[in-house]
Amino acid sequence: MTQAPSGQNSGKPPGFNGFKVLWSAFIGAGIGLVLAFFLETFIRHTPADLSNNRLTYLYGVVVASAALFGSSIESMRQLQEASPEPEYHHKQRRRRQ
Repeated sequence: MTQAPSGQNSGKPPGFNGFKVLWSAFIGAGIGLVLAFFLETFIRHTPADLSNNRLTYLYGVVVASAALFGSSIESMRQLQEASPEPEYHHKQRRRRQ
């Protein structure tokens, strides 16, 4: 007799997977790099005079914020999935037509 994997038809909620959170942070950092590149091209074509040091900090903040956003979204998704509260597991209602 085989047992169901953790979280699938077994009464036990799935555990927290930090590797998925790390990958989400990497994906968020990649999105942050794209946003930083967009900001760089946008700032380069404006008359604003900013030092390279400030621009480097700005790009770092954008990338770090996107990485934090990605990891926090995945963390909240996993915590919601593992929660025993029934309010977190309701099905979406169908739209009335």
